[in-house]
Amino acid sequence: MKSQTGVERLLTFGGRFHYGWVVAVAGGVATLIGVEPLALFGIFLEPISRDLGVSRGVVSSIYWVAYVCLGISSVISGWSNDRIGLRKTLIIASLGTVIPQLMLGWTKSLWQIYLWYGVVYGMARSGFMTPLAVSITMWFKRKQGLAVGIVASGTAVGPLVFAPLFRYLIDLYGWNTAFLILGIGSGVLLAPCCYLVRSRPSDMGLRPYGEDDEEAGSAAVSASRPKASRQPLFFRADVPNFFRYAMTTQPFYLLPLIHLLGCISHSIPLAHVAVMATDRGIDPIPAASVLGLAVGVSASSRLIAPMFADRFGGRKALILFILMQAISILWLLPAHELWLFYTFSVFFGLGYGGEMTPFPILNRQYYGAGPIGTVYGFQSMIACVGMGIGGFLGGFLYDLMGNYTLAIWIAVITGFMGAGLSWALVDPFKPAAGKPPESAQRG
Repeated sequence: MKSQTGVERLLTFGGRFHYGWVVAVAGGVATLIGVEPLALFGIFLEPISRDLGVSRGVVSSIYWVAYVCLGISSVISGWSNDRIGLRKTLIIASLGTVIPQLMLGWTKSLWQIYLWYGVVYGMARSGFMTPLAVSITMWFKRKQGLAVGIVASGTAVGPLVFAPLFRYLIDLYGWNTAFLILGIGSGVLLAPCCYLVRSRPSDMGLRPYGEDDEEAGSAAVSASRPKASRQPLFFRADVPNFFRYAMTTQPFYLLPLIHLLGCISHSIPLAHVAVMATDRGIDPIPAASVLGLAVGVSASSRLIAPMFADRFGGRKALILFILMQAISILWLLPAHELWLFYTFSVFFGLGYGGEMTPFPILNRQYYGAGPIGTVYGFQSMIACVGMGIGGFLGGFLYDLMGNYTLAIWIAVITGFMGAGLSWALVDPFKPAAGKPPESAQRG
């Protein structure tokens, strides 16, 4: 075992805690900071539209560009994580996040927003999502769901505070200065995160949390309920190209489609609920808090859903939380008062947060310890296409019809479609006794 540095000993309280928890917390903070600007899109949609004299549909297309670029780079970041490791990938992503925010502080034209926010930051954001989600599962054999939830909850905690704060800064200084302040703060917080993360326990001479000999006996007690880390349905160690092998399995095709539909469903409210509220007479700062509350509440389900998926299966988790998301969006149809929007935020936040976080667990339940960075990156790419479609579609339909009614119905329908495809997934805990993995593969 490699000797720990002074900082590592300090952070683990002299070795009393496994270093995997340090990676999980650092990953959660990095996720919080790295994904924050795109999560706040709905807050500056109207100010930019007003200041630059363009329609909401035009500004919403920036959201679409950002997610298309994020989708393309998700495969690249997954490959990068497999090849050069988590820390180097995270450093590149951090630079690609801080620099565009600083440049947006001096932006005066629409094409510059497309460049810095849509293209550069859109591509950099994937360096926080795919690599961290994949790497943290390598650090834990036990409590894997909790660790994934800690990393994923960073996406949710920030908007609860930053959405109204960012709107306050825009009202006080303008959106240029608000981005400048955001960029400086992001750089200060991301630097230590990059220093602390590691790709896998072996980089530090450690084993994954829960793989100790003392815990092997207790693991046998729960053997009646197989878990992905011990009995992955499609894991193969004897294939030269794991990505090509994964293409022969059913989840390789259904998981991206579920992600696509789920993201179309929740991206419409995420990108437009704040302006929906202001259109219906809610003041700007309380309207921003509607978005902040929804994403903030999702922090709880981002913690709960991976643990639920770890224990009962990711397939069941997806069905439950996508249905909750789709049903909650219906509440936007009659909402005209602030308390009604807050009610929507609570139930939508629970469904939206739980819909996203079971995917890393479910991939491990299907593919085990295989090199799934590129596989998960492909799923994230398709999900980002869905986020871009939903965000753009909301603005386009508003310009076309003058309201968000049709957009809301599309969000509901795509949510139900995603739940249906989740039900069609092969059960990751399906017994495979006496059968090779190929028996459950696609035709």
